[in-house]
Amino acid sequence: MKTSTITLILFLFLTVHSAYGETPIMPIELSESARSHGCQEVSDFYKDRPGMLDPVYVYGYLSGRKENSAVFWCQAAREDKRTFFLVVYLKESKPSSFHCPAKVQWNNYPGGLSIYENRDTSLDGFVYLNQPSKRVPPGKKLTSNAIRSEYDGVETLFYCYKGEWLVRQRH
Repeated sequence: MKTSTITLILFLFLTVHSAYGETPIMPIELSESARSHGCQEVSDFYKDRPGMLDPVYVYGYLSGRKENSAVFWCQAAREDKRTFFLVVYLKESKPSSFHCPAKVQWNNYPGGLSIYENRDTSLDGFVYLNQPSKRVPPGKKLTSNAIRSEYDGVETLFYCYKGEWLVRQRH
């Protein structure tokens, strides 16, 4: 075989191998949204998980057409530490009913995402994400969807309440 043929075969093999080695785990529109928020996919999200249930993203967070809103995890690497972010993706302009920041910093490893729709859930046990000592008003319940993140037996609920993120963790 000629050297040029061997070189071409090696080049094609490496090109195909590297293209498949970096397979995205989110749809392109969500990967692009992550980049616009200064982060990238959580590349090792499925590394030690038993399956693909409750993935790194979920569509249908807000009411309306399911494909018009999503939530996903992304990461930013700073020095030797990774910081995770929960990002709300809106395909169209921000609806008047959603007032929370679209990007939430989270220092724990992200869990698989799903939409939590139980309107009977009390806000007891929730804390303000940015002010944990601030009290949530007693007797209040969810009036819209929450975001469930589950990993290794820990459930975390994120809920947008009057423009601020509330969070509740349970084992």
